Amino acid sequence: MSHTVSIISLGCAKNLVDSEVMLGKLIEKGFVVAPDLEAAELILVNTCGFLQSAVEEAIDKILAAAEYKKTGVCKKLVVAGCLVERYRKKLAQELPEVDAFLSVDEILKIDFDLQTSKEVWDTERLASFLYDDAMPRVLSSGGHLAHLKIAEGCNRPCAFCIIPKIRGRYRSRDLTSVLREFNNLIMSGVKEIDLIAQDTTNYGRDLEGGKFSIHTVFDEISKINASHDFWVRLMYAYPLGIDERLIKQLRDEPRICNYLDLPLQHISDKLLKSMCRPLGAAGTRELVSNIKRWNPELALRTSLIVGFPGETQADVDLLEDFIAEGHFEQLGVFVYSPEEEAKAFKLGNDLSEKTKQERLKRLMLAQKKVVKQKLSNRLGTRQKVLVEGIHPETNLLLVGRSEWQAPEVDGVVLINEVEDAEQSSVVSTDNVLDVSKYYNRFVEVEITETKGYDLIGKVKRILT
Repeated sequence: MSHTVSIISLGCAKNLVDSEVMLGKLIEKGFVVAPDLEAAELILVNTCGFLQSAVEEAIDKILAAAEYKKTGVCKKLVVAGCLVERYRKKLAQELPEVDAFLSVDEILKIDFDLQTSKEVWDTERLASFLYDDAMPRVLSSGGHLAHLKIAEGCNRPCAFCIIPKIRGRYRSRDLTSVLREFNNLIMSGVKEIDLIAQDTTNYGRDLEGGKFSIHTVFDEISKINASHDFWVRLMYAYPLGIDERLIKQLRDEPRICNYLDLPLQHISDKLLKSMCRPLGAAGTRELVSNIKRWNPELALRTSLIVGFPGETQADVDLLEDFIAEGHFEQLGVFVYSPEEEAKAFKLGNDLSEKTKQERLKRLMLAQKKVVKQKLSNRLGTRQKVLVEGIHPETNLLLVGRSEWQAPEVDGVVLINEVEDAEQSSVVSTDNVLDVSKYYNRFVEVEITETKGYDLIGKVKRILT
């Protein structure tokens, strides 16, 4: 007899891949995906535990899922992921509603009759699991998009981060496995593949004496002869892995998005040193300058931390000025969270939440002005856009992304009009079926308006 299952996946894209593997394993065992949580006999919550806010969200989701034991048909509630890895000694006592806990090393053991492994509680260890292409996986991103995890863990010493303690030391996947999965995804019709890891630019340095690198991955991808168009995007880069060769690969290979996600964290020398980041202010500025010199059209995204212990108004002024200079097409700012297991926790001197939020608003306002200018520069241009479907809030719009817009974290292109020989001019509730031919396809869009962080335009033609 088959059981029904529903998965709640929290946190980052790297965690989502683990969720997709667990779902694949369950379907391989005969499980059927439930239409909703109320119809699921097994509910799996794959958690994030990186920050206290993520921990709190995970606990709330777990307790909410436990209610389906009373109101639905749920018989088993399983919790997996980073929360388990971080608090594995406490969870069984504090969450009796949960039937079993899975560490990040045990995701292939997922089953209806699963029991919590005793060694998860009794052994202090570093995670060692490494996903490969032979493992079952069910994509959850609509068929047009897939995240390809090329490595696991991290060796970097960032003072604010506990990922190495949760996910273990850095370990690259075998290059053959990466390329085999890449080809399988392309053959299945995926149009965008995002390369992810905790540190993508460190890929391959632990394999065969550093024989391989992220450059090797892109060299091999450029040789792929696919029956349909696709593009590949590089996420979660690290400053020490950036060089001229990589930036020119992003520039010169048409199927690699001319886009780079490069978390820099700050521009204050004092804070960068305290964060244990590899580059000071001068090194960071030199890197950004070199990137723009090697590839002037590259869309650069970064992530920053505000409110780190010891941060002063002068530090925030420096960061605000750095943002206002307009280096970044996209930018995210995160409020520092003191995590007990992180090196920075010992620094103390935590700023008030009010101060952190005020500084966050300042920085985002500075970036909003930059974005407004950058988006206005695209008015009247024609952009290659991957159409993802109807807007979730209205049938009057299609939604897509250009190569300089990553899923979830960046803006989108809103399409309110189409112009081809077979299609009426305006997308609306009356012709939703007609516009379905654009889903999961590349189109050329003429940009006509801007709206916040998004662009608005009309389809001029279907590309592929």
